[in-house]
Amino acid sequence: MEKTENTGKKTADTVIVLKDVSFSYDSSHDFSHDFSHGQTHWILKDISLDVSKGEWIGVLGHNGSGKSTLVKILGALQTPSQGVCRLYGYDSGDGESLADIHRKVGLVFQDPESQIVGAVVEDDVAFAPENQGLPPTEIERKIAWALGKVGLSHKRGALSSALSGGEKQRLALAGALAADAECLVLDEPTSMLDPEGRVQVENLLRDLHGAGATIVQVTHRIEDVAGADRVLVLSRGQWAWQGRREDFWDQGERLGFRLPPLLELQRRLISKGIAVPSRAVADFVQIFLTQALLAQVPLSQVSFSQAPLSQAPLSAGTPDLSGDGENKGTGQKDEMPNGIFFEIRSLGYGVKMSTAPEIQILKDISCRIPKGKWFSILGRTGSGKSTLIQHLNGLCEVQSGEIWMEGKALPREKGELRDLRRRVGLVFQSPEDQLFSPTVREELAFAPLNWGFTPEETEASVKRAIKNVGLGEEYLERNPLLLSGGERRLVAIASTLAADPECVVLDEPTAGLDACHRGKITALLSRLKEAGKTIVTVTHDFEMAFEYSDRLLVMDEGAKICEGSVKDVLPVLAETADISTLPEILQLTALLRRHNVHVPLTWDFEFFVSFFALLRR
Repeated sequence: MEKTENTGKKTADTVIVLKDVSFSYDSSHDFSHDFSHGQTHWILKDISLDVSKGEWIGVLGHNGSGKSTLVKILGALQTPSQGVCRLYGYDSGDGESLADIHRKVGLVFQDPESQIVGAVVEDDVAFAPENQGLPPTEIERKIAWALGKVGLSHKRGALSSALSGGEKQRLALAGALAADAECLVLDEPTSMLDPEGRVQVENLLRDLHGAGATIVQVTHRIEDVAGADRVLVLSRGQWAWQGRREDFWDQGERLGFRLPPLLELQRRLISKGIAVPSRAVADFVQIFLTQALLAQVPLSQVSFSQAPLSQAPLSAGTPDLSGDGENKGTGQKDEMPNGIFFEIRSLGYGVKMSTAPEIQILKDISCRIPKGKWFSILGRTGSGKSTLIQHLNGLCEVQSGEIWMEGKALPREKGELRDLRRRVGLVFQSPEDQLFSPTVREELAFAPLNWGFTPEETEASVKRAIKNVGLGEEYLERNPLLLSGGERRLVAIASTLAADPECVVLDEPTAGLDACHRGKITALLSRLKEAGKTIVTVTHDFEMAFEYSDRLLVMDEGAKICEGSVKDVLPVLAETADISTLPEILQLTALLRRHNVHVPLTWDFEFFVSFFALLRR
C-alpha cells in the first residue's frame, strides 16, 4: 500500500486520482511561466488527491477558492490545463472514455437548472436510465425510488420549471441517484434547501455512504462534512489543510470557518468537565435535565433572564394576524413609524397545467411590509415565497387580491411597470437568471444607463456597488458567468444596487455564501436600511432573519402561518413547527420549554454556557 503525502492512501480500490492538476480559464493557454508571477489567473494549482472506493470526502472552501471548478474536473466536464486526472482508471482527457466515466460518476451542480433536462419531473429523473437502455419496469422503479429518497414523490407530474429553487436542487440529486452512479460529486447540494430539506439530504448521503457509495461533497458549510471520513480545505486554488474529520474540528477556526453552534457548545461544555456524548439535540436536552436534577433545582424553577436584550425571554402570545397593527399576543401597538411600503390583501396565484387541475401557489396571503424596515419571509421549500416576492415588482401579474404600494394600487400598465421596477429592485434566487453581460462592469452599468444615469454617474455607481458587496475592482473586467457561485450571487446583488432602488427584494441572498461574505451582505443590507431603504428577504437563514428583521412572515404550502415581530413569531414556530425545521440551538430551547424548563427562546449558544454555569453553582 503506497502512502501519498497528505492525500490519503492509494490502493487497488482508488477510484479518483488527481496528480499536480492545475486549471485556468485564460484563453491563451501559455502555462510555461511560474504561478507566483501572476501572469495567468489560476483557478486551481498543483492539486493532488486520491479517493478510495466507498470513501466520503468533504472539500471545504470559501467563495472563489476553486471548489466548483474542482467539481467539473472530477466529473470530466473540464480537462486540467496541467497534470493528470484519472477517474475509475480512465484518463478524463480521453474523449472516448467520457461515456464510461459518466456512468460511474454522477454530478450535482450548485445551480440545479444547469442539469435539469426534462420538462416534467419524472421525465428528468428518467433521462439517465433511458439513455442506459434499461427496460421500462426498471426505469419506473428508479424514478419512484429516487423521487422518494429526495422527498419529491408528490411532485412527480409537476413541470420542472414550476418547482422552487430548493425543489430543483432535490430534483437534480434525484437525477444523479437514478443514474445509479458509483460515485457522487456534489457541489453545495444543500445551499438552497430549508433546514428540513438539509436534514433529509444529510440522512440520504449517510445511507448511500453506508451502502458503499463514494462521495465527494464540496461545500463552504462545516455542518455538511459531519459525516465525511476525510476533510480537505481549498484556499485560492490550493490545498490549505487535509486530514481526518475529527482533527479538523480543532483547526476549523484557524482556517477561517465558524464551528456549528452545537459543536462549539459541545466543546465548551467538555472543557468545563461536562461530558456530551454526541451533537444530537435530544442528548443535549437530556444532559440539561440531568444537570438540573443533580443541582436539585425543580424544573419549574429553572429560568434564566440575563440573556442579551435582543434575546430576552419571549411571550408565548399569538402574533398579529389581523393586519390592523395590533399585536394580540402582547397587547402592544406594533409601530410602523415610517408607514407601509407594501400592503398585500388576500393575494392568490395559481398555475394551470394542461393535464392537471390548477395548482394554487399562493392562497389568500395578506401582510404589510413597513417602509424603511427589514421584512423577512420564512417557509419550507415550495411554500410560495419566491412567487410572492415576484409580485412586488410586477414579474407576476396579480390574479386575485390586491397589492398596494405606499397607498396606491400596484401598477399594471407597461409604462407604469417600468417606474415600478426602477423603485423596486429584485435579486433572483439563481443569479444566472439575471446575469447576461460579458463583463461585470457592463453588468453593473446596465441598469444605471437604462435609467438615464450619465456616464460619470454610472461609473461611480458601478464602483460603489462592487465595493458594497465586498468584491474588488479587479472583478469588473471578469466574465460574471465564469465566477464562482457565491461570487455570481454577489455580482447579481451589486447589479441591482447599482440602480439605487427604494426597495431591495432579495431571494435567498446568503445561499451559497461563506461566513465572511454572508457577514458582508448582512452588514450591507443593514446599512441600506439605516439609509431609509426597504429591505425584503426570502431566506432559509433563520439566524439572519431573527437577528436583523423588524418583521417576519411565515408561510407554508402557499398560505400565511403568522406575521409579526421576531418576539411574536418565535413562540409560534417553537410551539407549532416541526422541531427539525428550526436552527439547532432554537431546537434546544423549544424542547426544554416543552419540558417546562423556563428558558428564553434563543439561537445563541452563549446562553447555554451561562445556563450550565447557573446549574453547577
